Amino acid sequence: MKRFALTVAAFVCIAGCATPPDKIAGVPNAGPCTQADKERLAVLTNQQNKAATGDALGVFLIGVPVSSMSGGDHETEIAVLKGRCGPPKT
Repeated sequence: MKRFALTVAAFVCIAGCATPPDKIAGVPNAGPCTQADKERLAVLTNQQNKAATGDALGVFLIGVPVSSMSGGDHETEIAVLKGRCGPPKT
């Protein structure tokens, strides 16, 4: 029973990690893609990369996805902006 509880706890921690921005699919939506949208997408992509790295490190060291728990996950907004503007140009 202990082993099952530990397995479930580990799965919950890993499932809560921030998704890397290149794995986030765009959500089709109406509206023009403005320069501000492109800039916001670039900023959020950078923040999401940092959150995904921080979560991986946090889960490895202490078993908790720290960045996602502290509001660093911007998956929804990235998906909307990608749907409007496409993936950011690097």
